[in-house]
Formats: sequence, structure tokens, C-alpha cells
Amino acid sequence: MPGFAHLHTVSGFSLRYGASHPERLAERASERGMDALALTDRDTLAGAVRFAKACAKAGVRPLFGVNLAVGEPVVARRERRRAPVRGGAFVDESAARVTFLARDGAHGWADLCAIVTAAHGGEDAPLLPWAGNHGDGLTVLLGPGSDVGRALAAGRPDRAAKLLVPWREVYGDALRLEAVWHGREGTGPGSLRLAARTVGFAAEQRVRPVLSNAVRYADPGQGQVADVLDAARRLVPIDPRKELDSGEAWLKDAQAMLRVAERVVEAAGYRRDTAHRLLEQTRATAAECLVDPEDDLGMGSVHFPEAHLVGAGRRTAQRALASRAAAGMVLRGYADRRDYWARMHDELDIIAHHGFASYFLTVAQVVDDVRGMGIRVAARGSGAGSLVNHLLGIAHADPVEHGLLMERFLSKRRLALPDIDIDVESARRLEVYRAIIGRFGTERVATVAMPETYRVRHAIRDVGAALSMDPADIDRIAKSFPHIRARDARAALEELPELKQLAGEKERYGKLWELVEALDALPRGVAMHPCGVLLSDASLLARTPV
Repeated sequence: MPGFAHLHTVSGFSLRYGASHPERLAERASERGMDALALTDRDTLAGAVRFAKACAKAGVRPLFGVNLAVGEPVVARRERRRAPVRGGAFVDESAARVTFLARDGAHGWADLCAIVTAAHGGEDAPLLPWAGNHGDGLTVLLGPGSDVGRALAAGRPDRAAKLLVPWREVYGDALRLEAVWHGREGTGPGSLRLAARTVGFAAEQRVRPVLSNAVRYADPGQGQVADVLDAARRLVPIDPRKELDSGEAWLKDAQAMLRVAERVVEAAGYRRDTAHRLLEQTRATAAECLVDPEDDLGMGSVHFPEAHLVGAGRRTAQRALASRAAAGMVLRGYADRRDYWARMHDELDIIAHHGFASYFLTVAQVVDDVRGMGIRVAARGSGAGSLVNHLLGIAHADPVEHGLLMERFLSKRRLALPDIDIDVESARRLEVYRAIIGRFGTERVATVAMPETYRVRHAIRDVGAALSMDPADIDRIAKSFPHIRARDARAALEELPELKQLAGEKERYGKLWELVEALDALPRGVAMHPCGVLLSDASLLARTPV
């Protein structure tokens, strides 16, 4: 069935959760004849841009979503007992999880950003309050991890029907029941019995079902990597007595999903040809989720703070910039220098060509505010080659006197937004953040996230802990390695003299090295960038979660 679109909810690029790369997923989707693929990371939209670029390269239409823990639809939630795990931390994963997909262009994407922001509003693990669980631009998939799915797994369709009511009231026709079969026995998540119950329950309740493989990795054989990532996220060793990844959560092609659909509908008591209807419902759901990366996510476009916030008043940003530059000429004693005037007008013409006037005014405003607080601030890098930056007070050095070239910074042939790098006193960095937020408002300002990906030392520590290795051995092995990529672990054992002793113990640790290399470059965590601040217009929160 080449070209048939399947809605695969992919958790493969989730922070500390997935086990694959978006580029590999997009490539495999194209190779296996799929024309649509959904990324539904756990708790985050951090992989969306990378995923969109990978899909564009592979010729696959991207769908965007998120998998979130959702609070109960009651005023007072039941208190849950939390058990301590390694290191004394508490990890409560008892909340039901639901998948949300952006459906209606920019409106759907804005709703997706809003619910992710709402989910991260507390001090504990991300949890979407029921009161914030709204968005008429979203499609909702209630799968095995949802409250409805758990009730069905427990053999309580009566309770599932009651739990379905508030979801139906909020989302109506945008509600779907998600069936998943990962070859498991029993009635739990990924079992044939639960998938069949889901399809039958959907028919009884007149809610459209979809078939998903709840994809976590691109190719077969990566289930153990998913187990390690789950153990690292939950801060517990892998327990072989409990549910582990079945190894079936890979990106299956159309024929494989047709076979899954046939088994599921047969187990539900329907005729085998009903499988095509189930797949058609899935395809139709994917077709409704239309979000364009350029038009709706804003990829490739720049959004500057509004001109009136950076001193333009009722003037255009370009006129305000020209006026400030001319005032700088007088202030710095260049008023009688024709070469300076010519250079200034040339630079203003280039800035106007790109429409970057608001950018220069924004940086100048930030520099003025920081300097007004008595905090040292200085520009560095190619931005110092711009006379306009010098006239605005952003850069101290006179670029004409020192022979610095504007072309290294910006020209009409260079389309990308130039970097105006400014340094401030690190000890007073938080004061600068507060001043920027005070000037522009929380709806226009965010600090930049910094992903941390697996290299060899972190990979050894997380894999070793997941495999219940002796902590002393884990520490000794990890510290023996230089700071290299995880995928080079075994090669380093063979080639580096300082690892000669470890190479002799290679067989002792068995699966360790294979799993360490499999974690290479996967996201391990995320932190606040120590220096980066994002400034935008008032549409920021509709384009990115915070």
C-alpha cells in the first residue's frame, strides 16, 4: 500500500525518553512509503524544528503534537503516595497521559504551545491542569496511558464511559481513541486485548478510533535503548520483572500496520475487512492536522519587538534608526566628516533592504538600559564593524578609524539575521534579565534552552545505573574516558593507551558498550542557556512554549 498515510505518534526525540533521531525517523518514513508522520514528544515541543527540517528533506508531511500528563477533571485531586527512588528523589508517574495534535494551522500550533506552557507552570514534573486543557485547534488521542485507556485495561468499560464524558464535552468531534498493539499478552498497554477493547469501545461510544504504533525508534532492535532511557528518566534500575519495551515500537510500514489492524479488528469481533476502515479513519485524522512549518510555526521568519517599544514612537523603525544614527554623528564629533556620512547612509540602506531596523533599535535599547543600571556592557565580534552600531552606542570602537568592514557583519547578499553580540558582567546577569523583562514584558521575552546530549561519560553512567552495576565501577569506568562521543566508546578502548586496562575487562561488562554507543547524541536533558535571551513581538507565546 505505497503512499498510504499512517498516523504514527512518535516519542522518539523526547528528552530522556525517546530512542531515535528525527532525521532517521523521517528517512525511514519516506523509505517505507509514508507521506505523513507525527512527532509527539513527551512533555515538550523541543524537537519540532529539527523534525520539520528532517521531514522537508525526506519529502514527508510533518504533524506536530505532544504527549502530556493531564490532571483529573475535578476540583480536588486525590493525594498520591510517592515512593523515593535512587538519590532520594521522588518521581510520580501516576498521572494519565494524553496525546495532543495541532490541527488548524497557526491556531492549532498556538494551542499546542499554550498547553505545554501550562503543563510546565508548576514546580513538580510537568502536569497539564484540567482547567488548562482546552484548545479548539487540537485533536486529542486517548490511548493506553489515558484515564479512559486505563479503565478499559482494568476491564471497566462503565468507568471508561464516565471518564470519556468530560473529554467529549471539551473536544467533541476532535476526540479520538487510540489503539496500540505491540505484540503483548494480557490487558495492559500494548496488548492485543486492550487494543481490541479500545476499537469496540469506540464503536459503542461513537468516537472515531485511530491505529498507532506509538513509535519510539526508527528500526527494530532498539527496545533495550528505550528501557535504558526510561530507567534514566525515572532514576531507577531496569526491573526485568516489570513491563519493558516489547521491541515493537518501531516505525512500521503500511503492510505491517495493515496486519496489525487486521489482528486488532478480529480480536474485537469484527470482520477482517474492517481493518481498512480503521486505517482510513487514521489517515483521515492525519489529513486534518495541517500545520505549515513556515507559515504557522514561523520558521524562516523574524519577529522583532514592536517599534514603539524601542523608541520609534509614531515613526517607522527605519526613520527612528536614521534619526538616532544622525544624532550619534553629532554627539561623537563626526558631523563634518563626509566619509562618515557616506558610510552611515550606505549601512542604513543595507539595513532598510533587509528590514532589520527594529533589530538595531532593540539591541540599542537593551544596551542603554544596562548601561543606565551601572553595569558594564560591550559589543564584540563582527558587529563592531558597523558604524551604525557605533553611533547607537552599542559598540565602542570607531570602525572607520580602525578599518573594520561592515561586510563581515551584514551586506545585501547576506540574508541571515546578523549577530550583534554584547557582553555584560556575569555577576549581574540576572539583573539584566529582569530589566529586559521589565522593559518588554513576559509575553515577548524568554531565556534560551540548552539541550544536553549524550557523550560517553554520561552514557556510561546512565547505562551502568540502569543495568544495576556497582556505582564504584560505573564511576571508575566513566572517569577513565576522555570527553568523546558515545559512539566511539569501543574504538577508544582499542586505540587509547590510557584505556588499556579497561580494554582487558571489555567482555566483563557485556551489553554495556553496545547500549552506550546507541545513546550517542540523543537528548539527555535541558537547561537554561547561561547567556541567551530571546526577544520577540507579542506573538511569542503563540509560537513557542515557555
